[in-house]
Amino acid sequence: MTDMTAVNPKVAALRQSVQDSYAELNALLDGPISTHFSAKLYQTPTENEWSIMENLAHIVEFMPYWAGEVEKLVAHPGQNFGRTMQDEGRLAALRDHGHDTLAQAREALPRSYARLDAVLSALRDRDLALTGRHVKYGERTLEWFIGEFITEHLRSHVLQLRACLDLIGLSG
Repeated sequence: MTDMTAVNPKVAALRQSVQDSYAELNALLDGPISTHFSAKLYQTPTENEWSIMENLAHIVEFMPYWAGEVEKLVAHPGQNFGRTMQDEGRLAALRDHGHDTLAQAREALPRSYARLDAVLSALRDRDLALTGRHVKYGERTLEWFIGEFITEHLRSHVLQLRACLDLIGLSG
């Protein structure tokens, strides 16, 4: 990664952010999430908040989804990009996998992450200036999309998992 970092430092920083969040997610899975009663994994911490498993289902779904969107935009700059929170694929993942077992989520996460990392590793810094059009946010650069919908999105779900652990009494 050293050569790529020197040639494409912006892409390297984005990949590092995703790697850091993914490592933190795995630390949570290896620690407090895996060492408690499985029923707590499906407990909604507060009204309008997702359970641990719903968060995991969403993470598993969104990493390859956004990888595909990035690939499409690089291949065809200027196209429509992304989705809204009401997207049926997004909602179906929550509905279909929000009650998976922890083992199922843990099995799916590495493939999901690998797909995203493969796409990000193929990017060049110049690709980040490409633009696409989002239905809600309008025309934005690929760099903005990756920051908003991948790096910050993953980071926020890791933080949400930590908060969920605290609220249902599993932290520590």
